Amino acid sequence: MSELKDIKSYNLKELKEELTKMGEKPFRAGQIYRWLHVETVRSFDEMTNISKSLREKLSREYEIRNVNQIQVLVSKIDGTRKYISEIKGGSVIESVLMRYHHGNSVCISTQ
Repeated sequence: MSELKDIKSYNLKELKEELTKMGEKPFRAGQIYRWLHVETVRSFDEMTNISKSLREKLSREYEIRNVNQIQVLVSKIDGTRKYISEIKGGSVIESVLMRYHHGNSVCISTQ
């Protein structure tokens, strides 16, 4: 069995193309895209306006890859936030959010 594709890695145009290849109407891509990027669902079963048969098709071909937050550390000095998260395969990544009066800065480490 081949590895499932990461459905969140597709932009809206690419998702429309994928669904068309599956024999689905292109407007479904907009619904699915919204579920993934606005509603931030963690499974296809949460997509309540998508038919069960389409959700089953999606789960056979794709997966929803999520980042699981493990810990958040906040600096008492300046409020800088360090996020420790786990991604697929158990790898751990760190990201830091620094807020300044002129804007925000983010640093991500995946070593």
